[in-house]
Amino acid sequence: MHIGIVGSGAAAVGLLDALAAADRAPRAVTVFDGAETLWRGRAYQPDIEAVRVNAPPPIMSIRAGDPAHFQRWLSERDDIAGYLDESLGQPLVPRALYGRYLQDTARAAITALRATGCRVSVVQSRVTGFSRDGGAVLHTEDGYAVPVDRAVLGVGSGRPRDHYGLTGAPGYVGEPYPLARTLPGIPAGAHVAVIGSGLTAVDIAAGLTAHGHTGPITFVSRTGTLPFVQQRPMRLQPRHLTPEAIAPRTEVTFAELVSLVRAELAELGQDFDTLATEILTAETEPPVERLRRQLAAVDSPHAGLRLLAMLIRVTGPIAWPRLAEADRAVLRTAHFRTVNGVSSPMVPHNAKIMLRLLDSGQLRLRPGVRKIEARAGGGFTVRDDTEWTADVVLNAVNPSAYTTPQDTEPLVSALLEARAAEPHPAGGLAVHPATRALLVAGRPDPAWRILGNLAASSMFIATNPPGLAAEAAYLAHSLLGR
Repeated sequence: MHIGIVGSGAAAVGLLDALAAADRAPRAVTVFDGAETLWRGRAYQPDIEAVRVNAPPPIMSIRAGDPAHFQRWLSERDDIAGYLDESLGQPLVPRALYGRYLQDTARAAITALRATGCRVSVVQSRVTGFSRDGGAVLHTEDGYAVPVDRAVLGVGSGRPRDHYGLTGAPGYVGEPYPLARTLPGIPAGAHVAVIGSGLTAVDIAAGLTAHGHTGPITFVSRTGTLPFVQQRPMRLQPRHLTPEAIAPRTEVTFAELVSLVRAELAELGQDFDTLATEILTAETEPPVERLRRQLAAVDSPHAGLRLLAMLIRVTGPIAWPRLAEADRAVLRTAHFRTVNGVSSPMVPHNAKIMLRLLDSGQLRLRPGVRKIEARAGGGFTVRDDTEWTADVVLNAVNPSAYTTPQDTEPLVSALLEARAAEPHPAGGLAVHPATRALLVAGRPDPAWRILGNLAASSMFIATNPPGLAAEAAYLAHSLLGR
C-alpha cells in the first residue's frame, strides 16, 4: 500500500512514528508539504528562547502509548538546565527545541520504515487538487501528479484570520510566528495592541519583554479573560471516566460525564464543589485577581483542575462523538473558553511574567473590542467602550477548530467538488469515527482519511501532542488493515 500524507506537522510525525512501530509496513509513504521547514508545523519553528512550550514533558510526547518518549529525548541533551520552571518542577523548553524533537522523531521513523523496504519520499510542494485512479492521484501546485492508494489529510489549523480587514496596513502583523522575525521590527516604545488574550498573546507579551520592550502592551478581546494557570503535575489514575469505559458505549450524556468526574474526585476523597466553583467563575472573576489566585494555587492539593485537564485531553476525544449534538453545541458555545483554558493552561513561568506586566501597568486587558481600523497617518484606532490608538497590531487569534487552513483551501474545494468529502453541519468535514474516512452521504470514501481538527468528529479545542499521537496510532492500524 502506498500512503500519501498531506501535511508535515506534528500529526504527520505521529503517523510516521506509528507506521514505523506497526508489525507490517506499507509499501511506500509520500509526505507533501510546501513549508520551508518540515516536521515542525506552525508552532514549533526556529524562534526566540522566550517562546516556551505550554506543557511539561510528560504531556508532550508524540509517540502513542509512550508518555516518556519526549522526556528520554530531553535527557540526552545537555542544554536544558536553564529552562526549569520552579513552580512546576519541570523543564519548559523553547518551542524551537520541541520542533527539533519532532524533526528527530520523524527522521528516526523514516529510517525505520526504509529499513523494512518501505519507500519514503518527501515532496516539498502543496497538494492543490486530486483525481481518481483506483485510489487517489495527488496534484501539487508545481505540476506533479502522484498516485497513492490511501491519502491522509493531516493539516493543522493554519494562520490567524484577519477579522478586521487590516492586511497590508503598515504596522499590522497577521502572523506573529516566528517571533524572531516579527518582534525585532517593533520600536521599543511603541504601543502594541494584541488581538486576543490566549496563549499566543501570552507568547507575544513574553517575547516583547525578553526583547526589552518598554512601551504599553494591550490585549484586546471580547471577554478579556486570560488562560488558566497550570498546576504542578500530580500522578492521577482515573478509574471511572477512562477511554476504556467510554469506548464501548454508543452514546453518553454531558450529565453522565459530570457524574463520573464526581466519582473520580470522591475516589480521591475530594469535593466536587471546589472544582465547580473554579469552572463557573472562570469568566466572571476579575482576570488579574484570578491570575494572582491561581498562581498562588500552583501547589494546591486539590486535584480537580488537574483531573479535568487530563480527562479532556485523554478521554474527551473518545467521548465527544458519543455526545448528543445538543450537548456538543452547548460545550462549543457556552463553555468553549473554559474547556480550552482548562485543557491548555499557561505555565507558571509565563503567568508570572503576565502578572508582573499587569501590576506595573505596562500590560492592560481591554474586553469588548468592536472595531479596529488603520489610521490614514499611521497607527490604528481601537473601539471598545472607548476609542484609543495603538502603533502596532499583532493578530493572536488562532483559527477555531474545523477551519480549513488557507493553504489547504484549494484541495478541500477539489474534494468537495469531486464528492470525496462533504461539510458537516456543525463544522469541519464529515468523517467516519472508526476509520477516519471522509464521508459523503454517509458513505466512506475509499481513498481519503483525515487526522486532526478538520475532522467533524474531533473536539473543538486544539489537539495536544499525545492526543494527535493516539489518533495517529489508531489511524495507522486502520490503514494497515488491523
